[in-house]
Amino acid sequence: MRLLVTRSGRAAHVPAKRATASTSGRARSGIALAMTVLLGACQGPIGVPGRADAARNPPSPYRPTATLQELMQLEIDPAADFIWGSVGTVVTRAGTLDRRPHTAEEWSEVRNRALLLVEATNLLAVPGRRVASRDFPPDAPGVLGSADIQRQWDESPSTFAAYAELLRDAGLAVMLAAEQQDAVALSRAGEALDDACEACHRANWYPHQIIPALPDMPGPLSSEPSPGAP
Repeated sequence: MRLLVTRSGRAAHVPAKRATASTSGRARSGIALAMTVLLGACQGPIGVPGRADAARNPPSPYRPTATLQELMQLEIDPAADFIWGSVGTVVTRAGTLDRRPHTAEEWSEVRNRALLLVEATNLLAVPGRRVASRDFPPDAPGVLGSADIQRQWDESPSTFAAYAELLRDAGLAVMLAAEQQDAVALSRAGEALDDACEACHRANWYPHQIIPALPDMPGPLSSEPSPGAP
């Protein structure tokens, strides 16, 4: 029993069990209130995503504007064509010409084109990019149109990113060869670059391309008359 003094000044006896129960109730109410405040801080106002949701699903910082087709036409193709044209063997009527960069400025230009290509591969891996601004149909048997390419890309972006990584590695090899001014290494890197482009195109652009057979070559001409000829 506990002795309490009421507001009127009279003493009152309160059972200990009841007092304990009252204290436990206040403790539970305090815990419930604290949990309510904590949940409210996490969830935010009704209808507004909470901080926890925003941390789990942050908005993408990327805003891809150029299409895949535009990246190829404006960045990747010009850079690759320049690299392929910078080294090689050209056969003419006048003889054979070994083409390669000679001056520091020419080597620097090869490196700069490779750098543009390498950075373009990062753009290829940005999610949410469109294949083309206007759909285009297949232009040959076994070749995919833009809608099929887009569907294939959306279903397996990691596969497409792996092809972009192959292209990136080849571009880095071109950069290293240009920095070392090594024409042999540049030629090998150019071949690896061509292989990377072809591998991606075969998988994502013309996976089932049908190449028509070459026409039969005519037989050798004979000066002897055929049997029965006059």
